[in-house]
Amino acid sequence: MAIKAVIFDMGGVLIDAVNYKYFRKMEGLTNVGEPVVRKFIVSLLVDYETGSMTKHEFDSRIAKRFGIKESEVKWPGFLYDNGKVKKDMVALAAGLSKKYKVACITNVDKSRYAYAKLLIDYSIFRFVLASCYFGISKPDKRIYLEAIRKLRIKPGEAIFIDDMEVNVKGARKAGMNAIHFKGITDLQKELKRYGVEV
Repeated sequence: MAIKAVIFDMGGVLIDAVNYKYFRKMEGLTNVGEPVVRKFIVSLLVDYETGSMTKHEFDSRIAKRFGIKESEVKWPGFLYDNGKVKKDMVALAAGLSKKYKVACITNVDKSRYAYAKLLIDYSIFRFVLASCYFGISKPDKRIYLEAIRKLRIKPGEAIFIDDMEVNVKGARKAGMNAIHFKGITDLQKELKRYGVEV
């Protein structure tokens, strides 16, 4: 089946992954081990990134858990201050958009979505399907199938690219082709293997 669409993840693929840097920063601020910080914050992200938890609730729970002020949490702003666009990847996506339907699926809260929009020109995508507005996050297969519906293609006509293996597996369960992103060189080879003109 010929590939008609290439769908990108945002953080970790098009923008540097900053979450691990944030967890280390919080470790220094709270004197609580990074694994504990990471586990607690990650446990809140599904609700926060699907819009069922407000920013105030998210910040206050973190502040209470680690004995800091809400103003010290700074989760969204950390992306803007530390997230760097992977220019080579954005250029690749823009180039592919001339021959294929290019879209993005991202697990993100509304604040970080707005920050990411300042870093990347969203016009290269047919759409950005954000968990905070759709109400469902990866790896739930419903978010992948919504992207397929919006693109008006079959799942097997799309390739999904993500730096997290769990999300790659979710895309495959939805019937899509999927690539675990490890770098642009490997990605280009994988895309060519699927017959995508890079």
